[in-house]
Amino acid sequence: MKKRNLLQAIDILVIIYCLINIAYIILGILLHGVASERMHEPLKHLSIFSGIIIFVLIISRIYYKFPNKFWRLLRDWYVLLFFLYFFEATSALNKIVFADFLDPFFQKIDYAIFGYQPAGDWEGMLGGYLINEIMHFAYFCYYFMGIFYLAVYLKSRELFRRYVFILTFVFFVCYLTFNLLPVVGGRFLTAMMEITQTYQYGPFTHIMAYIYNNSPHMGGAFPSSHVAIAITVNISAFKYNKTTGWLILPIVILLTIATVYCHYHYFIDTIFGVIFGISFYYLGNTLYRNRAALESHV
Repeated sequence: MKKRNLLQAIDILVIIYCLINIAYIILGILLHGVASERMHEPLKHLSIFSGIIIFVLIISRIYYKFPNKFWRLLRDWYVLLFFLYFFEATSALNKIVFADFLDPFFQKIDYAIFGYQPAGDWEGMLGGYLINEIMHFAYFCYYFMGIFYLAVYLKSRELFRRYVFILTFVFFVCYLTFNLLPVVGGRFLTAMMEITQTYQYGPFTHIMAYIYNNSPHMGGAFPSSHVAIAITVNISAFKYNKTTGWLILPIVILLTIATVYCHYHYFIDTIFGVIFGISFYYLGNTLYRNRAALESHV
């Protein structure tokens, strides 16, 4: 019988990510002090990242001793439960290197490309009830891409673990970039912030307004993680089943446009979202193929 490893590839990846954030918080405290406005509640986040490491070690040990279905289910899915916290934490830590948001720089890039600001002007050029609903629907579909992973999980646990590892790797690269480069996106423009929080048009525009009225995060625009993750899911879908990949592709294309149209990102964010999604998908896949080097045999 093949020996089971105490820590699997996804566990190692999560622990490394948490350790990087712990080191980054400590650096921020050393540079700016624990009470600095450059960080929000650093000790709280230091404790949470440490707690996540302990959690991973505990459930790994429990599953190693008692490999039943419940612990296997938790072991396979736990990382998805932390994605929202990991994203929100970037807003607390993204001023350690740069004291202010870098949006003016990214606005200049878009202006150099178009001669205007797509994040502010595309809706005015193309707007209307139907277009707004289609764009907000496409953007909203991002929150349901996990259905693909559920479908894979029901068919092949090993393939699921590969795809979740890759997804997590892409997320983590985006999040670490958010920590270093504080960029709000189109909502940095006051008028665009108001539009994204205004209840108008139909149900999907209302849903997204509700989300952005109740979401405290600021930053996390470069690269567009929505685009990077959508690309990652789409590549995985094509690898899994070409029909599934082709079904998802139109949503990914519309979502990429919607990130700018709906005022959430600059155009340059989407370009790098595509680059991150493709390049780190394949890098993550390579790491997973060589997961024996990542996994502990303790």
